[in-house]
Amino acid sequence: MNYREAVAYLNSLVNFERLPETRHKTDTDDLTRFSEMLSNLGNPQNDFPTIHIAGTKGKGSTAAIISSILQKAGYKVGLYTSPHLITVRERVRINDADITKERFAKLMSLIISVPDLVRIGEQAAFRTVFEHLTAIALLDFSKSRVDIAVIETGLGGRLDSTVVLDPILSILTPIGLDHTALLGDTVEAIASEKSYIIKRGVPAVSAPQKPSVQEIFSKRARNVNSEFVIAPGKSECKNAMSTPKGSSFTGTREWFRDVGIDINLHGEFQLINTSTALSAIEILRNGKFEIDVHAVTAGLKSVKWAGRMDIKTNRATVILDGAHNGLGVGVLAESVKKIFTKNRWRVVFASMKNKNALEMLKILQPNVDKLYLAPLQFPKSLDKQMLEELTDHLEVPSDVFNSSPEAYEAALVDLEEDEVVLVTGSLYLVGEIYRHLDNIPPPAADGSIDDRI
Repeated sequence: MNYREAVAYLNSLVNFERLPETRHKTDTDDLTRFSEMLSNLGNPQNDFPTIHIAGTKGKGSTAAIISSILQKAGYKVGLYTSPHLITVRERVRINDADITKERFAKLMSLIISVPDLVRIGEQAAFRTVFEHLTAIALLDFSKSRVDIAVIETGLGGRLDSTVVLDPILSILTPIGLDHTALLGDTVEAIASEKSYIIKRGVPAVSAPQKPSVQEIFSKRARNVNSEFVIAPGKSECKNAMSTPKGSSFTGTREWFRDVGIDINLHGEFQLINTSTALSAIEILRNGKFEIDVHAVTAGLKSVKWAGRMDIKTNRATVILDGAHNGLGVGVLAESVKKIFTKNRWRVVFASMKNKNALEMLKILQPNVDKLYLAPLQFPKSLDKQMLEELTDHLEVPSDVFNSSPEAYEAALVDLEEDEVVLVTGSLYLVGEIYRHLDNIPPPAADGSIDDRI
């Protein structure tokens, strides 16, 4: 099996990322089938320690920070995240290197060769895109003998495929309203679903949460005898600053008090993610992992995480951020205002049908000179007619374009000296603009995984 054949097989499976959420249903039987498949593959998830991360916002950044610090401490680190921006291979990384096409195809071939792949009718033992990608990541990390892996949930926690892990540490990032059709229509209901990554006897760290969410996590931790730590958040970051070059603060923890720290990530919200990551690192330090102050400072200074307040200054000042809900867009807006205090914005925007696009746009519009809306090459994207209907509820000039590259180029043409271009509303939008900037052909309109890259 070659890479194209592996991707073709992947595209033949159920892909919940491109299906309407009303069709995205799962139950405990799905986890049983997935566990059985991992067992037939030799239970690769048991060959290395894992850190398991769930949350509404900040999962990827927190995972990237922890991975970077661990690498600087000398460890070989696996990283599994979703979704991808350009190539599906970027979801599976070891020490920041994407899995190769050859390796991807070889592991997919191994998975397919396992007997009893499909049961009766449509009841496949191992039938979704996310399950296959999770298995590829676990196999890759096992065969590559990583020292530790940092693994994001795909969605939720209680019924997410990754919940079969037996982690050494669980992490919960900020919780907000997202995927309400599946996880519940209150932050408390969503928190309850995500709390299931807190495992019996396993320490857990949470970012600062609203009191009702914090109580849900604390109760779950008490019930399963888990040591539960709430990260201090921005309060631990003395002399904090955010600039177009990144963020910085002075350390206040006992083991790096008064140490100056630079973060290669933009936005004040990254201070919250950093605090959560540092709380996790502290627990690892109290265990068997040797992580000194240099690893922390070097890891934060070199960390990279594409699509999250990525500031480019080539043709103009452009900010690309995959915020895709009210919580994320609100935090993004505050961060942009603090860094670009004198600038107005021209916003390139797209969104999925299952998101509250109007809420996001209303959060953005007080700082916007003009909105440039476009449908995406993705089946769940708001189409042109839907976007045009949204403009009736907005109070700023708005145009709807045929594609995101067209909208982006129009914003650059209109841009005035005291303005910045902000690209946001969806990670898929950011991915399309990255493709446009790198002269990569656009993705398939049906949302299928690209076998060219």
